[in-house]
Amino acid sequence: MARSTPHGLIPRMMAAMALLALVYAIPIGAALWAGIPWPGVAAVVVLVVTVQWFGTEYMARKIARAHVVGPEEQPHLHAALDRLCALNDLPKPRVAISRDRVPNAFTVGRSRKHTTIVVTTGLLDKLETDELTAAMAHEVAHIRHRDVAVMTLASSLAIFMAWSARGVAKVAGNAPGAVLEAPLFALALLAGAAAAGLLSALAYLPLRALSRYREYAADHDAAAQLGQPALLAATLLKAGDRDAIPRTDLRAARVPAMGLVATKPTKFAWWSTHPPLTKRIDRLTKPAT
Repeated sequence: MARSTPHGLIPRMMAAMALLALVYAIPIGAALWAGIPWPGVAAVVVLVVTVQWFGTEYMARKIARAHVVGPEEQPHLHAALDRLCALNDLPKPRVAISRDRVPNAFTVGRSRKHTTIVVTTGLLDKLETDELTAAMAHEVAHIRHRDVAVMTLASSLAIFMAWSARGVAKVAGNAPGAVLEAPLFALALLAGAAAAGLLSALAYLPLRALSRYREYAADHDAAAQLGQPALLAATLLKAGDRDAIPRTDLRAARVPAMGLVATKPTKFAWWSTHPPLTKRIDRLTKPAT
């Protein structure tokens, strides 16, 4: 089923990807400039991407403590996905439930054929049947757009750099005093941690911008699938209502950043993985111009 993408989103996605590629070129170029043979650099990149590609789904489900359920356990979810996947000519994803009281859903996997949609018990308790269908339409749109694969690949090196920065900082913190007394070694540790941390932060800026643009595109696609933009808007508003959720539940939320709505919204729009909820709803409820 062919559907248009909202005007302006594709150039913005391409700009974000170009900026991300530029950031990634810095550590790769630095490694080559330092004399590390290019096969070694390429091997590290391939290893990092491969681990991320095959391990993301397992790790996300593990973090969310999600278990796969069949049609007999969640008939409404499976029925909705049967219809939506038939409409989009997509293989049906697995369905998993996370015992998380914060309403949300997210999609993990590496391709259209290897995908799981995780739904929290909080979302199941809060939404009506038609609203759950709207939430699933949004997740199916992510699958149709291959967002899971794109974001998994795009974030691989950023995650590696973030973990590298933490690892170097931990080594520095646990290093014997005699080792740290060597000024060059101590300086190298500090410089390595700072560089990895800075590059990771720089990489996350275009990554999060890309995530926001893809959320808009998924909203647009889901509204087209449903034929009821107002239903999706109401679903997002209901799922995104954090005022009614105890703070202890919000702090304990285990849903990753790529959920239906932001689990823990930030005040800084440029650092958020999701567009502001008000803007998403405005785009869904205002007539296209």
